[in-house]
Amino acid sequence: MGWVNVRYSDTAGLNAQFKRASPFPHLVLPDFFTARILGVERALLRQNFVEQNSDLFQFEQTDDVSELSDPVLRGFHSFFSSDEFLLFISQITGKRLKSIDMSGFIYDDTDYLLPHDDRLEGRKIAYIVNLSRNFTRADGGALQFFKGKEVVKSIVPSLNTFSIFEVSKKSVHQVEEVRSGKKRVTLAGWFHG
Repeated sequence: MGWVNVRYSDTAGLNAQFKRASPFPHLVLPDFFTARILGVERALLRQNFVEQNSDLFQFEQTDDVSELSDPVLRGFHSFFSSDEFLLFISQITGKRLKSIDMSGFIYDDTDYLLPHDDRLEGRKIAYIVNLSRNFTRADGGALQFFKGKEVVKSIVPSLNTFSIFEVSKKSVHQVEEVRSGKKRVTLAGWFHG
């Protein structure tokens, strides 16, 4: 897999980490992709993003990446939805995975995603490919995991970090409101089973 950093080849070790993570099975993997991901970042930022608003969220989003014409993004989507990568993620999570969806997202100043659990339409594993630069805790935009009504884990946006977590009634999470002029840029979606 020419996209994945070779340090992440031990799927059995990653599976053990995934299963014992708290408050629900998850992994946060820095420097997950090879340097090729920087081309994906550049290609994504050239796309058309449309503002999305509801009482649950406020952010900008692209169409599904499978429908975009950019060859770099289509190549990344092809890799991400390949049998080889689906098997790799299945071995890590213990879930049988068949397909993905993927969109680009930008959270700008005051954008947010309120607590929810993602349970819908055969979603098994949620993922975030983080392409954000120079965020600190003070900037907001953290992916936050809940246990009950309390935030117990905050993951500050960081370039080339890949996060996955099991979708279940326990997997309540949010994207903290962005509190700066920095843009929280991601490719995100779900692995379906």
